[in-house]
Amino acid sequence: MSVPAGIYLRISRDSEGLGLGVQRQLDDCEKLVKQLGWELVQVYEDNDVSATKRKPRPAYVRMMQDVERGAIKAVAVWDVDRLTRTPRELEDIIDQADRVGLKLASVGGDIDLATEQGRMMARMKGTVARYEVEQQRRRQKAKHRQLAAAGTHIGKRPFGWDFRPDRTLAINPEEAAVIRECVERVLAGQALWRICIDLNQRGITTNSGKAWQSVVLRQMLLRWRNCGVRTHHGKAVALGQWEAIIDQPTHERVVALLTDPGRRSSNRGSEPRYLLTSIARCGVCGRDLVGTNEYTYVLKTGRTRFYPHTYTCPHSGCMKVRRRMADVDELVTQVVVGVLERDGVRLLGGDPGVAAHARTRIAALEAKLALAADQFADDTISGDQLRRVSERIRPQLAAERGRLAAAQPSPELTEFAGSSVRAAWERADVETRKHIIRLLGMDIVIKPIGSGKGRIFDPDAVQIEWTKAIVGRPPSP
Repeated sequence: MSVPAGIYLRISRDSEGLGLGVQRQLDDCEKLVKQLGWELVQVYEDNDVSATKRKPRPAYVRMMQDVERGAIKAVAVWDVDRLTRTPRELEDIIDQADRVGLKLASVGGDIDLATEQGRMMARMKGTVARYEVEQQRRRQKAKHRQLAAAGTHIGKRPFGWDFRPDRTLAINPEEAAVIRECVERVLAGQALWRICIDLNQRGITTNSGKAWQSVVLRQMLLRWRNCGVRTHHGKAVALGQWEAIIDQPTHERVVALLTDPGRRSSNRGSEPRYLLTSIARCGVCGRDLVGTNEYTYVLKTGRTRFYPHTYTCPHSGCMKVRRRMADVDELVTQVVVGVLERDGVRLLGGDPGVAAHARTRIAALEAKLALAADQFADDTISGDQLRRVSERIRPQLAAERGRLAAAQPSPELTEFAGSSVRAAWERADVETRKHIIRLLGMDIVIKPIGSGKGRIFDPDAVQIEWTKAIVGRPPSP
């Protein structure tokens, strides 16, 4: 009686997607199955899939399931390392052979897993294969470190550049203009989701031809490649062998803005609807309140009950604060408009003194970095000393650039600093209003008032504190 057999084929890397390596394995394995007199019932193929990574191998999993249920009794492979390159996985196959009598044959020679000698041979081949994998991995890591130190780009084409014939990067003028535009809009306070909508409406796609999403845009803007810096494992290691699209100080401002924890909100890519969602906090649990939609409830008697928009605590274990949205928004609006009418120029117009001091510190720190680089070039200091100097100065430099950015006036908010504040506030969308509240450093806490007291709004139940210095006392609503 012929033995039902399967052929397992795998190639780790098929950069051209042609499957030629797998086809070569198949030809040899079909000859082997015919020589052994087995009956070929199934071919299992994993193309461009490594046997050492955690990524699952669908065909391999399906084959082992067929072995378990007895659909195949033998497996032919080109070599044992095509089947597995991890000793742990090989032991699983040996256990399968003991339980169900699985036969294993390779083009390089039969391996009888039912005998001690056969299992020893399989383990020896598996150990050698593992050693080869680790050596290859070591060489690849060394190669990537070397390429990074040389500032060489590896990988697919990044948005903003094109490949030259020698695989070096040349700026794509159209895409570079998009990057600069996005940087300016982010620094001006626009939300990523709004920028994505605009790019998609204009027919501008990513480098893979897909529509923009907030996560993708954020990743693109955070790339140090944009300012000509080559990174390796998240650390800057060299200047890249390509022309920068934006300067490094501007990129550092973008990174500081997009990685600021205070920027996080519950918004995931749509226009915000409620002013204080993710800004106001619950006076009981301290977590963010959310806005809820209005709705009408029809009673069994036919009467209707209307529930207006509210700010509520949605968190399990609390849910003890709920307040009518219109009342809270009106109170906050009166306070914000009053503060801006009185102190808007100072609060939103920047701080020239702080900006001047930050510029002086930036110039001094950059001079220190330049001096250290010159000393390294003249062999006055070692590479390790240069690295230590850079590691100490660069965080200070980033902090000073952040202070400079915060102290500079935002031209988009000039109309909110003067007599036209109220009209500007009424024209502004919810996102702009939320941005101003955050710039003012308002900490808004809504306290519980007890059951049965919600019909009459109590302004004292809304506590507003300031993380920025406000001259005098904030105006009463």
